[in-house]
Amino acid sequence: MADKEEDLDLDVKGGGKSNTLLLIILIVLLLVVGGGGAAFFLLGGDDKGGGDEEAASSEHPAEKIEAKEVHYLKFEKEFVVNLEDNSKVNFMQVEIQIMAHSMEPLNLIEHHMPVIRNKLMLILSSQKYEEVNTREGKEKLREEIKEAIQEILHEESPNANIEAVYFTSLIMQ
Repeated sequence: MADKEEDLDLDVKGGGKSNTLLLIILIVLLLVVGGGGAAFFLLGGDDKGGGDEEAASSEHPAEKIEAKEVHYLKFEKEFVVNLEDNSKVNFMQVEIQIMAHSMEPLNLIEHHMPVIRNKLMLILSSQKYEEVNTREGKEKLREEIKEAIQEILHEESPNANIEAVYFTSLIMQ
């Protein structure tokens, strides 16, 4: 009878080892499959974009703008103007580029280039050295130029909008 009890104990212990081995194999298999799936998802397995990319772009509106088509127009000649100053003569030389999401406003700018250049020359020559010499002054000037161009464009087409004005070169002395 004692031999039968020992046989029983051995059978239970033997079955426990095979269950433990099976459990370990299943855990390892689950980790490998889960890790592969996570790597595929994080490394961007499909180029169409997933739900997380859409959620991230909704948090950052600037990323949505980058997804749109962007066009630039560089003014052929830089602007060279005298700045307003009572004590001495100051000059400013500026190269300007315009950004838009469609070609319509850029085509209109090229068509109305004499009017736009005249307006920008008047705006630039009315600046004071002390004001334009600061970052805030430059940003204010960029915004003023953008609004002036927008005004001229809207006379021709209300839907012709530019997105930004950039100074690609600015020299003052």
